Amino acid sequence: GIETDMENNSDEFQSMRLKITGMHCANCAKNLQTALSKRDGVTDAAVDITTESADIKWDPKAVTLAEIADTVSDTGFSVFTFEKKMHIGGMHCAGCAKRAKTGLEGINGVIFADINITDNSGFIKVAPSYSDLEDEERYYADLEDKIAAALSKYGFEYIGDDGEAVSTADLGDAGDGDACAVGCAVGDKADEAEE
Repeated sequence: GIETDMENNSDEFQSMRLKITGMHCANCAKNLQTALSKRDGVTDAAVDITTESADIKWDPKAVTLAEIADTVSDTGFSVFTFEKKMHIGGMHCAGCAKRAKTGLEGINGVIFADINITDNSGFIKVAPSYSDLEDEERYYADLEDKIAAALSKYGFEYIGDDGEAVSTADLGDAGDGDACAVGCAVGDKADEAEE
């Protein structure tokens, strides 16, 4: 069977049980299961109307979770998601924003990420696994840890949710005119070489 949580046991496949909204009958579930099964990169899909969920196994080299969510939307349903805004410290330029976005996109379940360098903020759209929703408080705490770790990996700091009071001193020293602390020019050349 398919595991119910996001798995990274293998470099080949990932699997996840997603909460699906908008299904009303067995035909809805059948139509979604057919669409997911036909999606390139999806190796297995099972949709259950009673739990309003879809167990999906896919090859991350061939299809992303965001593309799977698009397939669900194209079929007339939605993957349950939530949005999170945050403040990020240590960004100074477009190269920083690009690396911070890469860090956020690497978090399991993130289907969209965006960075606003002008106010040092970030935004993510997350599709939690079905089991994550069973203990939302723990999930949100774990997600904050994952955000902090993902940003730290690229030299940035997760400061807090968008609604929290954050002093401008916490947002880094972008206005001091010095070169970027994480070596923007070096990172940009490395990114271009990979493309």
